Amino acid sequence: MGEVPAGPPSHVYTLKRRPRVIWVAAVLLVSLIGGNVGGVRETTHLEELWPDPEEMVEQMEGLISQNNTSNEMKVLIIGIDGVRGDVAQDVAEKEDSTFGSIMEEGAWSFNVDVGPYAVSGPGWASMLTGVWCDRHGVVDNTFRGSQLESVPDLFEFIENHDQNQSTAAVYRWEPIDEHILGEGSADRREGYDTDEKVRDRAVELLTDEPDLDVLFVSMDDVDATGHDEGFSPDVPEYVAAVERAENMTADILDALGARDQSQETWLVIITSDHGGGGRFLKMHHPSTLIDRNTFMLVTGGSAIQGEMTNDPVIIDVAVMALNHLEVPLPEGEEALDGRNSAFDSTVPPAREPTCEKPIFYYRVNLMAALVGTCCLSICASVIFITVRLRKQRQGRGKLGGMSHPNEDVIPADVGNSHSE
Repeated sequence: MGEVPAGPPSHVYTLKRRPRVIWVAAVLLVSLIGGNVGGVRETTHLEELWPDPEEMVEQMEGLISQNNTSNEMKVLIIGIDGVRGDVAQDVAEKEDSTFGSIMEEGAWSFNVDVGPYAVSGPGWASMLTGVWCDRHGVVDNTFRGSQLESVPDLFEFIENHDQNQSTAAVYRWEPIDEHILGEGSADRREGYDTDEKVRDRAVELLTDEPDLDVLFVSMDDVDATGHDEGFSPDVPEYVAAVERAENMTADILDALGARDQSQETWLVIITSDHGGGGRFLKMHHPSTLIDRNTFMLVTGGSAIQGEMTNDPVIIDVAVMALNHLEVPLPEGEEALDGRNSAFDSTVPPAREPTCEKPIFYYRVNLMAALVGTCCLSICASVIFITVRLRKQRQGRGKLGGMSHPNEDVIPADVGNSHSE
């Protein structure tokens, strides 16, 4: 793929500016109509029709909303494995940043909670089902005790609502296909061994498939770099990996922007499954707040411009996508845990999950304690032995330097005489 062009990507205009064009056209139309209504009077000023400017804006937005309802609702979700929220923010603040361009037009947060377990298994499961780990049962990457068979994922909701929807999932991490997505989930499920191949396939689908309705993309290199070099803003290799993922995201968004969207309304969500580098530099468990923290960018659809200050969480992704697609959601006890955090700034906080800790968390903590104890014991032993040896050497030195003035010297031949 080519390099990301300089300046704000073209997709920003395509996704967000069309309603403004409609708004201007509507105002001009009203002005023209007001100039001569049935020949009754020659002039009707705009302020006479709408004395209150705010009321005028609301009515115009209503007309725009009615216009958008005739479009086909579509969703693009881009997940980048292992991105810390603070590093994503640093990247977004750089010049000509794709993340930064989306911030100017859509909803954003660099303080998104992935749940009690900052691991890929529960992270992707929560994102794609809209429920916490105490409902889907995934608490680690072994998927032991998983309840995913009884919890529909995003694609299953869509398929059950409208089988004519064209859906695709393109990913790096195989367990997404093997464990998280159900049997009737996504029309196309394709795994690749590099992020570049994932990017290329996503671009191809957006370019060649005009009927594509939902696309989920998952990249993995950032997480791999974090495990190799460290999850930290102070690790240049990790920051560079996030920047490369941003560039590939820009390629995908440019392909989306090049589509004919005259009858399409796209919602784009960019996020991650966990952060990292909390307790251990090259790990993201046992789930400190830094490990649990990631980012989310949402543009298009009903996304509100500005920071999401309503405590966004990873489970909001599926709920926002389904609401945008106008898929009916379950209610009552079966209601999803996620919320429309990018659409409504007043939504209440999501409930706190009560997930049982997997055994490896106890193992990790126990291992850390044992390793720490062993290191302290070894250090103490080395210090003790070093001090004792030093004292012994000092003692021998003193003994070797002592003189004996009363000691008689025996001639050499005396000792060799024998009595007869």
